[in-house]
Amino acid sequence: MKPASQAPGTPRKTPQQARSRVTIDAIFEAALQVLLLDGGRQLTTTRVAERAGVSVGTLYQYFQNKQVLLYAVLGRHIDRIVETVEATCLASHAQPLETMAQTLAKAYVGAKMTDIEEAQALYRLSEDLDGREVFAGASTRMHTAVVAMLKTAQNAHFDDPETVAFVFLNSMTGPIKAILENRAPAGTCYTTLASQIADQMATMCGAYLHRVARTADADRAQESQAAQGTPKVAA
Repeated sequence: MKPASQAPGTPRKTPQQARSRVTIDAIFEAALQVLLLDGGRQLTTTRVAERAGVSVGTLYQYFQNKQVLLYAVLGRHIDRIVETVEATCLASHAQPLETMAQTLAKAYVGAKMTDIEEAQALYRLSEDLDGREVFAGASTRMHTAVVAMLKTAQNAHFDDPETVAFVFLNSMTGPIKAILENRAPAGTCYTTLASQIADQMATMCGAYLHRVARTADADRAQESQAAQGTPKVAA
C-alpha cells in the first residue's frame, strides 16, 4: 500500500548540493543491494543506511519511511527506461519505419535487461507495492513519445498513430514481462536472449508498422486508380 501522506517516491528533502546528490545516490544503490539480497519485505531502513554508510537519521531526512524509499527506488528505475524511450524516439524522428522499429526495440530491451537480476527484483517489488500510478505515468510518457515519432515517419503516415503506438509498445513489453516473471526457457542465457529478442522485436514491429502505414507511393497509386476509374463526362 502506498504512503498516503505524499506522492509515491517523493523525497522529503530535495538534494540541492553535490554532496546531497551523492548521498541520495548512495542510498539508492544501497537499497538496490539490500533488495537483491533480502527482497523488499525484508528490507529495512537500518540495513540500507548501514550499507550506504550514512546514519538512519540522514536517510530519514530524504525518505520518511521504508515505503517512500521503495517507491523512489522503483520510480528511478522506471524513469531511466522512460527517458531511454523518449530520447530514442526523439533521435528517430524523420527516419524510415525500419530504423524506428530497430532503434526503439534495441534501446528498450537494452534498458530493461541491462541488469536482469535488478530488473526482476524491482518487478517483484512493483507487485508488492501498489505501483499502478507509477506505471501509468510511465506508459503515458512513452506512448506520447512514440506517437510523436510515428508522425514524422519518412515517406509514410498513419491514420491512427495513437492506436499504432499502443500496439507497438505493448508488443515489446510482453516478452520482457515473461522474462521478469522467470518464464523464459530453462537454462536460457539472458545475454543471448536479450540480443535475440531485440532483433526479433525489431523485425516484428517493423513488419507491423509497414502493414498499417500509408506510404506516399501507395497513396499515389490509389489516387491514380481512382482517377482511371472516374467516368468521363460527355462534351
